[in-house]
Amino acid sequence: MSVLITGSIAYDTIFRHAGTFSENLKPEALDCLNLTFQAADMERSIGGCAANIAAALKLAGGTPALWGCVGRDGADIMAHFRLNDIPTDGIGVAADCYTSQCVITTDRLGNQLATFYPGALRHAHEAPYPERLDPALAILAPGCRDSMLKQAAAIRDRRLPMVLDLGQTLPVFTRDEIDAFVEASRWIAFSDYEAELLRDRAGLTPDALAREGKIVFQTHGSAGSSVWTPEAEAPVLIPVEEVPNVNPVGAGDAYRGGLLRGLEMGLDPVECAKLGTETARRTLLKRSAG
Repeated sequence: MSVLITGSIAYDTIFRHAGTFSENLKPEALDCLNLTFQAADMERSIGGCAANIAAALKLAGGTPALWGCVGRDGADIMAHFRLNDIPTDGIGVAADCYTSQCVITTDRLGNQLATFYPGALRHAHEAPYPERLDPALAILAPGCRDSMLKQAAAIRDRRLPMVLDLGQTLPVFTRDEIDAFVEASRWIAFSDYEAELLRDRAGLTPDALAREGKIVFQTHGSAGSSVWTPEAEAPVLIPVEEVPNVNPVGAGDAYRGGLLRGLEMGLDPVECAKLGTETARRTLLKRSAG
């Protein structure tokens, strides 16, 4: 048994500039910008929502079934997955473009300039469905609009119980499309910020979703997460143990990996959230240890 995971598979490249952007950015010259920021160091890693969720699910003892696409430069990613015993049955290769990539430059104040290239992510729905892995449930994680619509339809047609995780892609969908996603899902996961987007975009709130029979997992960053269930009068807050001196980027994906493992094991929603929290903590500790 496995968990089907859609969403982005990408290279993340981070440059760290020792100075500040404001030292070089002049408001009066922004219409003729031509700047180079020298990087003190550089970090390149394999990331993307789907890849991060898969790694966390694997860490929690589950079997991820990725369904997505890399580009003609994706050999390192495929080798990385195989080295870490993450099946690649459902990963296609788009020979006419590069793998998705996010290039980020940060300054010493934590400001960021980022460029995201979707590339092969636009072909995610064309990848072979991982039939051999026999997924028992699925998560629809952030990717490209058209691929997400088509993959959601395929998940629905296969009658897989689905976790809805629209994340940062939420604004690109119409209210009708969001309503259709919600109707097709059993569980819904979002952050505090995404909860505001969902309310503004579709008029949906965690308590209203719970009243409709959905189980909702809302993350609060360092404050933990809340679990909303149809039968409860109030959400259950799951606290989180702080992990010091670690960049928290990716913690939300790691939480989802543990959450999926709990759902795969048939745990109740609160225990699933606790496993998500612990998996996120372990992921951050593993990163801090190198």
